[in-house]
Amino acid sequence: MNKNIDIKNMKVAKRYSHALAQSAENNIDEILDNLKAINEAIFENQDLKTFFEHPVISLKDKKEALKSALENKINILTLNFIETLLDENRFGAFKTIYELFKKEADTIKNKQEIEIVSAVNINDDLKKRLEEKLKEKLKKDVNLNYNLDENIIGGLIVKIEDKIVDLSLKTKFETLKRY
Repeated sequence: MNKNIDIKNMKVAKRYSHALAQSAENNIDEILDNLKAINEAIFENQDLKTFFEHPVISLKDKKEALKSALENKINILTLNFIETLLDENRFGAFKTIYELFKKEADTIKNKQEIEIVSAVNINDDLKKRLEEKLKEKLKKDVNLNYNLDENIIGGLIVKIEDKIVDLSLKTKFETLKRY
């Protein structure tokens, strides 16, 4: 599971991300870009993160800081959404909402994120064939993210959401050991 998804905020985050996706309609890419920028600006800066999550700082001060920093720079729907999170004391769930919104946006755009783990670098020809096969199989546009893990010895591990197809030699050897 994604390290930015906080299980305790999952139920609330699903509702908020779904509501935002429904409201975004034709602006899904713009809203996604806005949320990414907010995520990078606030959560990668410890001082800003502390400011927005601090219980002693008034809601009014948080909203004023937000407006002065973001007004006319992001979509009004995004600004209103962030203000709603502050009003409802749900800003702490922002990262989870953002991650779930990315998934909803991919669903709306018929896209799929896939992680490919291999023991060695995969050449461009094989990458292209993998992409074509996965597009054909899933009937979606795919975005492949490649990672190296020498521990799998050889083969591939394909991760699609919560499904894992383990075609690694390590797993095959472990299976053989059992028999």
